[in-house]
Amino acid sequence: MIDSEDELLISTSNRKRPGRPKNEVWQHFNTIPADSTNGKKDLHSGAACKFCKQKWSRGKTSEMIAHLALQCPKPPPPEVRALYLEILNNGSFDDNDDDNSSKRSKPYKQSKITNHVERLTVTDDKQRRCSRALTKFFVTCVVPLWIVENPFFIDYLKELCPGFQVPKRTILSTTMINVETATVIAEMKKKLSNETNLTLGLDGWTSPAGQSLYIFLIMTSDGKEYIHSLKNFSKNSHTGEFLKNEIIKVIEEVGAEKFCSIVSDHASNVVLTKNLVSTKYPHIFPIRCIAHHINLLSSDIIKLNWATNIITCCKKIVTFFKQSHAGGAILQQEIVENMIKGGGLKKYVITRWTTAYDCTDSIIRCKNALKQILENESQLLNLEIISILRKQNFFRNVKDLRTILLPIKKAIINLEHKSTTLADCFINLVIMATAIKELSQTNTGLQINTFRIICEKALSIWKLLGGREKSANELIAQISNYSLKSKLYDFEFVTGIHTVKNWWLMCKQQNNHIQKLALLMASIVPSNASCERYFSILGWYMNKRRTSLNCSLLQNMLQMHAYYVSNISNEIKHAYKELSDEGFEDAKIINLKMMMN
Repeated sequence: MIDSEDELLISTSNRKRPGRPKNEVWQHFNTIPADSTNGKKDLHSGAACKFCKQKWSRGKTSEMIAHLALQCPKPPPPEVRALYLEILNNGSFDDNDDDNSSKRSKPYKQSKITNHVERLTVTDDKQRRCSRALTKFFVTCVVPLWIVENPFFIDYLKELCPGFQVPKRTILSTTMINVETATVIAEMKKKLSNETNLTLGLDGWTSPAGQSLYIFLIMTSDGKEYIHSLKNFSKNSHTGEFLKNEIIKVIEEVGAEKFCSIVSDHASNVVLTKNLVSTKYPHIFPIRCIAHHINLLSSDIIKLNWATNIITCCKKIVTFFKQSHAGGAILQQEIVENMIKGGGLKKYVITRWTTAYDCTDSIIRCKNALKQILENESQLLNLEIISILRKQNFFRNVKDLRTILLPIKKAIINLEHKSTTLADCFINLVIMATAIKELSQTNTGLQINTFRIICEKALSIWKLLGGREKSANELIAQISNYSLKSKLYDFEFVTGIHTVKNWWLMCKQQNNHIQKLALLMASIVPSNASCERYFSILGWYMNKRRTSLNCSLLQNMLQMHAYYVSNISNEIKHAYKELSDEGFEDAKIINLKMMMN
């Protein structure tokens, strides 16, 4: 028989805990009992995700909702993720899991009586708008999140708007970024639902913390970019089969029928990956990044003995003047006094495109300054540098190498733009070949056999798209009419007014196969340079002491950054309404470089 003391313990353990009931999100988490041995009066239950088994020593509603909506590596059923993504987007949740919630730190402090009159001017709507603007500022300007607690920054915000409640860093890095990410993802899905002929960009990067991070970037035909995900594959072997499965997860989540191509570099495992995906989905074409491909040309040129010797000498000169305080100061003085445009000497970095040209060009620009130092300040130079500068044909050889590298640099820069098409690739390759080989320009049009090659290639693509014999014959007839500039295709293409897309949309006819094929070809993004740009942003996010940022937070920030920049005309409310997304990126890169210097 159970005595009265045991009955009391059982009764106490079964008694419901006083206070508000737990949020429904707890049904997707196992409760971890609080440790009653620590002697603390306020005890909070921990939580463990039922899907991925991740644990929290203290379960917070906001973190649990964000985990299910954005971060769970083994995602819950789609309807569960969609539900909590909507809840996060609407902000319809709180963290009041128990009766001690009033003791927790709030995103916004209570108003003081002394400031009550002043704070009446800040409505909840204004507080929300200011908080969103603050989140955008930190994400797009790559500012460390701890700055929000800097007393001078707080003082600055208070001078602008005394009523604004400045959030804590922990609130900014969790609740505010999670809520804004949910909004961005909802808008991104809405925009992608109306898109066709998407291109998926894929690339990998090793972070300062040694993590192997992969970006999955969705690019539209009109130059918009959306980060689908940032994944940490540090524990995985990057085989073609593994990457294929990851790509298929992405394209099937968005809709495989919406994609027309996958673009990446030409690493052997990635080539295999693209071919495996194309085998399963024949309408998705494997594309090699044109900018990366052309950059390999400059690498091949540098490998020639003649070019290797020149670039080695250039690197030695640049390194000496970068490391020598006296030599660097004298060179900088010569640059200022002689008003040399373009700055000082530039380093050659094998992994950075166009730096081979930049290095040789900087040597030629500073030629007179280097000669002045050699003549008047030779005691500052070491024997090796003196020997290089005194070589009879050194500067002439550097100039010749620069001349060879210039068309390659121009082609890479032209093809890095978000609006680059396959037609741009063809044109720039012809221009580059003309510049390097000095080909004659007779303007005689296509060679005799080229038109047949074009038709055969068009038919092979049409077959992959599911075209049959009848539609294939109609397509060839339409291509023939286009080549003859028949009435349907005689509209003038006005640069700056027309785009390839809207020009072809003017060409209307029944069974318009050529229009479908042309729009498909124009929609393919042949450059993966955008992934490199986002890796640069990740590098700034993780700079120096910020390497502890986890992959989920980095993904959220990168998704927000990509969305804001792609939709900058709608996201900027007051300043620079005429600024384009590429203009913003260029200005940001310049500012970041100035910070580095």
